[in-house]
Amino acid sequence: MTKDQEDILNMYEAVDDVLQTHNAVWNTNVPFSDTVADFEANIDTIGNLRDQQEEDTTGVTQDKNNKRLLLESKTYTMGSIIVFYASVTNNRKLLEKVNYTRSKLENARDNELPAFSKHVHQAAVDNAAALVAYGVTPLMIADLGTAIDNFVKDIGKPREAVSDTSAATEQLPGVYSNNDLLLAERLDKGMELFKAANPDFYTQYFNARIIVNSPTLTRALDVKFVDDITGNPIAHVKVNVDGTINRRSSLKGNIRVQSLSEGAHSLTGKLPGYVDALQNFNVISGETTKIVVRMVKV
Repeated sequence: MTKDQEDILNMYEAVDDVLQTHNAVWNTNVPFSDTVADFEANIDTIGNLRDQQEEDTTGVTQDKNNKRLLLESKTYTMGSIIVFYASVTNNRKLLEKVNYTRSKLENARDNELPAFSKHVHQAAVDNAAALVAYGVTPLMIADLGTAIDNFVKDIGKPREAVSDTSAATEQLPGVYSNNDLLLAERLDKGMELFKAANPDFYTQYFNARIIVNSPTLTRALDVKFVDDITGNPIAHVKVNVDGTINRRSSLKGNIRVQSLSEGAHSLTGKLPGYVDALQNFNVISGETTKIVVRMVKV
């Protein structure tokens, strides 16, 4: 997400906070209420796309690489034992079929390695009884099969993660345009209904509509809200930072704040069914503070 998008989202969330604070003023006006619902749904969509956009693909790649290394190791070990057995029994065909060097396995492309491993696995299955004398157990054969399956499942995941990130980036401008239209043509105009009877609401709304230019490119704060017992993310937590900045957590439990001064800060998180959470934290200039807030059910 760009800095400009972050700044606009901050405006959206500030407007939403004002709307919710004065909910009693407008909630019986069906067209206005429906527009607020659409506006908030777009904020949720932006949050979900941002979570998708900022998903760390490093872990996905590392997980796949770890599974590959495990498969290489198990394939080489099992293949070596079968080569030993084939040499003793003078079965040259079997020996040549499974005699993979370490470098052959290490240099194999991701879609080649499973084929090599399957040759070794099938040879182990076919000769399982004879291989017992060489130390090969049914569990070892099963483990090799599992290692093959696990790696095959992960081969495409890094590419999928990058594709998901790109798709989210492409979708964001459309959602922003939709929300800007809701503001300009509906909510801004609809606010005239409340100007005379609720001037404070009117003034607070249009003050919140001002887009504040963040002074820094480095995000100051990343927070994830999770259930204390299950560890699952908690959506729609109402978050207040330093008594002035209001956010609502995404479906994945995240909130982000672009700009905070260096030093000590605090936040509160509130959601029906949970004990209010209070978290103190420090911000270092030019760095992103990342914290996890564990919320306890009532």
